Amino acid sequence: MNLYITEVKIKDGQFYGYTEESIEGYEATGRMIVDSDQHSFIYLLDNGKSFDNLHFVQETWGMLHESFEKHPIIINDTLELIEFKDEMNDLLWNIKGNDNYGKDFHEAVEETFKLKDE
Repeated sequence: MNLYITEVKIKDGQFYGYTEESIEGYEATGRMIVDSDQHSFIYLLDNGKSFDNLHFVQETWGMLHESFEKHPIIINDTLELIEFKDEMNDLLWNIKGNDNYGKDFHEAVEETFKLKDE
């Protein structure tokens, strides 16, 4: 199943993301992947039967860039995404300058997350 972050905000010093679907019964896995075709960072959620994809689409990247290093990532006010900072930093390091992800994707990531060499 694919779940999408449709709203993001910072409140009480924490990053909050919201989905239209319920996340009841999900557990954070501490693992992330990307969908470079859809320009999406994906956090894997475990529902006890399968892994489902929680998408951070490109429209959310700006707030994510400003927040993920400093704030926990909380989904629907209840689920903290463990290991998010480390996983995100690993992905960013791997994407930088890497055309294997597709030129459009890696350039968009580099621009939003300020990865270009000065």
